[in-house]
Amino acid sequence: MATLTSNKVAVNATPEVVYKFISNLNNIEQLLPQDRVVNWDSTNDTCSFTIKGLAGISMKLGICEPYTNVHLDSYGKNPFDFTLNVHISETETGCEAQIVFDGNMNFMLQTLASTPLTNLFNMMTKKLAERFNPPV
Repeated sequence: MATLTSNKVAVNATPEVVYKFISNLNNIEQLLPQDRVVNWDSTNDTCSFTIKGLAGISMKLGICEPYTNVHLDSYGKNPFDFTLNVHISETETGCEAQIVFDGNMNFMLQTLASTPLTNLFNMMTKKLAERFNPPV
């Protein structure tokens, strides 16, 4: 089992607002690299897509903890089973968010995929912060 963690980002919104945004899987597309994602399909509770040159990914909403954790489970045909959690914690000015990924990858796949996946999760948290933080 590989555990990968994104950078923690400050978000200028309440935990409730961020939770509601992320727990609607139609919104996940806004956090992904638009130039690399194809075959996007989503509902409120599921999403699937392909990252160009890589495998297709499908996720569904799991058991969440309102305003503190959005839990996503792999489903359908994926290269490996995984869970993705978005942890949300309240701060004085809004909240912080961080992605924690647990993937059932063999050693070789873990070696190849860890850096690209960590970069993806860092980009997703950065885009989440940008979504709610006014431009400077």
